Amino acid sequence: MVDSHKRAWLADIAIGGVIGGVIGAIVAVNLVIYMGIEGGYEATIPDVFRQNVIVGVITVAMLVGGPLLGVVVARRLRRRRAGSRNQ
Repeated sequence: MVDSHKRAWLADIAIGGVIGGVIGAIVAVNLVIYMGIEGGYEATIPDVFRQNVIVGVITVAMLVGGPLLGVVVARRLRRRRAGSRNQ
């Protein structure tokens, strides 16, 4: 049986990770399109790196950082909600 603290963490990881991942992917794709990478939204990560290493690094950072940031934001929102209920 999973206690409520672990359940809250799992929910934050799942929900925050998915929402952050979607937002990170949207921003990464728009960056690739804006920077003029050939193939635009159809370009793969190796294609992006072949054409522009800096854009490739930023794109990967957004794809990895999006879910991580989403989890952090979900945890902070949960703490803020829990704090306002305790007052």
